[in-house]
Amino acid sequence: MATGTFAIGFGSYVMAGLVPSVSAELDVSVSQVGTLVSVYGFTYAVSTPLLTLVVGRVPRRLLMAVALGLFALATGATAFATTYDQVAVLRGLSAVAAGGFTPTATVLAARLAPPGRRGRAVATVFGGLTTATVLGAPAGNLLGPALGYRGVYALVGGLALVALVSVLALVRVPRTVTAAPSAAGSPSASPAPAAAAEFGPSSRVRTSEGPNSAGRTELAVAAPVVVPDESPRARSTGTPATTAAPAGAGPALPGLVAVVLLVSMLETASALMVQTYSSPLLTDLGGLTGALLSAVLLAYGVAGVAGNVVGGRLADRFGAARSIVLALGTSVLALLLLTPATATAWTALAVFALWGFAAWAMNSPLQNVLLTLAGRHGQLVVALNSSIISLGTGLGALVGGWVVAGPGYAVLGAAAAAVMLVAVVLVAVLSRRPAVAAV
Repeated sequence: MATGTFAIGFGSYVMAGLVPSVSAELDVSVSQVGTLVSVYGFTYAVSTPLLTLVVGRVPRRLLMAVALGLFALATGATAFATTYDQVAVLRGLSAVAAGGFTPTATVLAARLAPPGRRGRAVATVFGGLTTATVLGAPAGNLLGPALGYRGVYALVGGLALVALVSVLALVRVPRTVTAAPSAAGSPSASPAPAAAAEFGPSSRVRTSEGPNSAGRTELAVAAPVVVPDESPRARSTGTPATTAAPAGAGPALPGLVAVVLLVSMLETASALMVQTYSSPLLTDLGGLTGALLSAVLLAYGVAGVAGNVVGGRLADRFGAARSIVLALGTSVLALLLLTPATATAWTALAVFALWGFAAWAMNSPLQNVLLTLAGRHGQLVVALNSSIISLGTGLGALVGGWVVAGPGYAVLGAAAAAVMLVAVVLVAVLSRRPAVAAV
């Protein structure tokens, strides 16, 4: 599943490095090429939660395969597009396909993972996206002049086909799954057939099925029962054997979910306030250009990959809420140090690496919190979070542009730190709630 998130992420982020090539080959302005990025982002934000509701009863394995197939078709067709409008439509289709795969893979990874390893499972899936984030824009800059944007998107289509084959060959339906808690609240220990697993939302392994009292159809996602917590955190603190429920168990807590989604948007907006303008910031404040500038930006991305992995392990070891507070707090510190760090290339590299590590370390812990609080609506909530991230990206770039046009680059890091600090406070308050503290 990580190969799928890599292919989708690469197809998204590579466009940032292909702007000059697309502009030249389609004979359009750079601003029009930027609009293609907006088309992808806003289509993803709007279509992902809607798609999740529409295909809620489609088996998970089939859904991932169809989504990857559509993504491969759309990106491959981009290689043959001859007009700007054609590319825009194909970018929109790619975004719809991405929305069908990424949330599904995230939920499935968490639910197939054994107790105590859910954070690492989610981190592995997110690792594909993280790696694509690191390599996408630099690869576009490198490959665009040699292959053209058409050649690069043909390559992206090939990556999607490799991911499709991987999902079909390696993702297996478990023979038995544990039933969800009964309506009375007592778990059923009887096994269910493979068709009733997470791959098959049409199963009866859930708390309820069909329209609820308000006439709305509940999202058909199976929910496992509470299982013994075998994580080192549970053993070291002496907590009861059945502490935190796995993803999807228990009732949904919509109020807490809304706050966590707000945290996700604030963190993304804060990061993109600076990330969008990192190159001109480093040039304006530190005089960095060429290879030195590339090295600093690469340090951010490489540290982000490491942070994604460590973040999952921290969540399993110390709990998701503590891990998120630590990651966000470290991001605040790095952003505050951003302007003085541009005094030398080495200090800039160190601070950007610290920021990248911390920014990505909170991803899998945040997903774990969302999945737990969402109850059996995990698929929908993860999709909503994907949309929130897309909206946060646009908001961060917009606010960052206002800061650059006003006070200037020197205060951009501090402004982003202020936004991030609000997210830290919200998580600190949330961590006092038992439902969050138990994750």
